[in-house]
Amino acid sequence: MKKKVIRFLLTGLLLSGVSTAAAAPASGYSQFMQSLDTILAEAVMPIVDEPQPLVRTAAWSNGQVSQVLAAAQNLLGQQVVWGGASPAMGFDCSGLVQYVYRQAGISLPRTADLQFLVGRSVSPNALQAGDLVYFTTYAPGASHVGIYIGGNKFIHTSFSQGVVAIGDLYDSYFVQRYYGAKRVL
Repeated sequence: MKKKVIRFLLTGLLLSGVSTAAAAPASGYSQFMQSLDTILAEAVMPIVDEPQPLVRTAAWSNGQVSQVLAAAQNLLGQQVVWGGASPAMGFDCSGLVQYVYRQAGISLPRTADLQFLVGRSVSPNALQAGDLVYFTTYAPGASHVGIYIGGNKFIHTSFSQGVVAIGDLYDSYFVQRYYGAKRVL
């Protein structure tokens, strides 16, 4: 969480026009964020263990998909908080996904961009309940994530509503920002 907060604050400073030679390289935002990740990795001790690689086995059953969906649905209405990863604290998008999947015994990375590296890609017309759907919102690449529940709906953190909510993949906001989907179950 410390990394996320520091990254958020530094990104805010950059976007507000406050910069230094070290904080805003001429080659752009993505190189800056990559450099920032490197600096933070050296400067901040991780507060959680690194997730173990996901190994798909026959053990994943419809019951486990149901467990993920039930855990996500139980969090509808929970407060949205940048950097949040628990019911007591509130959730951001990747914290919600990490928490829900942990309830089913799956360890996922903490951020949406790293979660996007896990699992196998799924085309939009092949989505199944429990798949993760990704969007490009505040940063290039996978910067928002939700849990697909079927019927073109997904559970995610809605900053506009301030709570964990159900979104629609065909909402124009999400259509314009759709990045991809992954199956980890």
